[in-house]
Amino acid sequence: MSHALKKTIQYIAIAAIGAVFIYFVFNGTNFADVYQKMQGADYRYITAGMLVSLVSHYLRALRATALYQPLGFTIQTKNSLYAVLVGYMMNYIIPRAGEVSRCAVLAKSNHMPIEKSLGTVVTERLVDLFILLLVMLVIFFGRFDLIYGYISENLGSTQNTEKSWLKPALAAIFLMVTSVLWFKRKALAKSPLFNRLLGVVKGFTEGLLSIKKVHHPVLFIVYSVAIWACYILMMYLCLFGMESTSQLTFMDCLVVFAMGTIGVVIPAPGAGAGTYHFAVMQALLWFGVPKEDGIAYATMVHGIQMILLLALGAMASVLVLVQTKNNKIHA
Repeated sequence: MSHALKKTIQYIAIAAIGAVFIYFVFNGTNFADVYQKMQGADYRYITAGMLVSLVSHYLRALRATALYQPLGFTIQTKNSLYAVLVGYMMNYIIPRAGEVSRCAVLAKSNHMPIEKSLGTVVTERLVDLFILLLVMLVIFFGRFDLIYGYISENLGSTQNTEKSWLKPALAAIFLMVTSVLWFKRKALAKSPLFNRLLGVVKGFTEGLLSIKKVHHPVLFIVYSVAIWACYILMMYLCLFGMESTSQLTFMDCLVVFAMGTIGVVIPAPGAGAGTYHFAVMQALLWFGVPKEDGIAYATMVHGIQMILLLALGAMASVLVLVQTKNNKIHA
């Protein structure tokens, strides 16, 4: 099978995933009601959320420059920001094209080999995944009752049993499993499946430990935490934009944020069109927010972000082209 055919099949599959989720979200939806709710939103909070998201993009550009330095490339923050914005824009146009596009911009503006900058993207993704897992852990312990209720409802449990014993029981199970794995480590070491899993874990760990090569690792960690703090704050501010979502607590916001992030990670056209809407709507339903309100909220946040990043990405593309042209003239 040729590379072009594989890519075509991949894009068709991604488009199909997006179409399925869009159907599930908007099937039977009262569009007039959704439009009315969007009209009645307080866009001051939505605007504030978008401004915070711009800060996160700038921080992401700063963090990226810290990874380029050990490779022998001193990239200006503005060039790193251009690359980040073009990457985001391309994700909306061609699924999963953002990383390569971002590296291509640096190749044009700073003659940085694409293969080198792609290596830094892997490190960034590993760090982001680690932070997301930490957020998930906070949600698990902070909203345990919600998770338990959702599982019980979907498993058809009707018994009103006392569940205070579940946390210590889960902790005990974890300790038991860990102990068994430790005592059986020699036997497990001979298992091909275990070795494959161990290889994944080692690769993940090595990727995280590569932060040591950064000139200022503490600052790199601060940038990473600040980026995700901005993401969460953006979501929290936007929730105040609608009356039905303004009552949610910060911990509720974390749940909606985590679900929305998972929705974006799922391959779909338009950087999560359909998948993001479904995930956010489902999360808001858990907190008693009506379906139409959830759809209106997800459509607003995703749509405004899309318009903003497409516009900024286009501007960044033009600035990179102008800069490259000027560099050739003065060379």
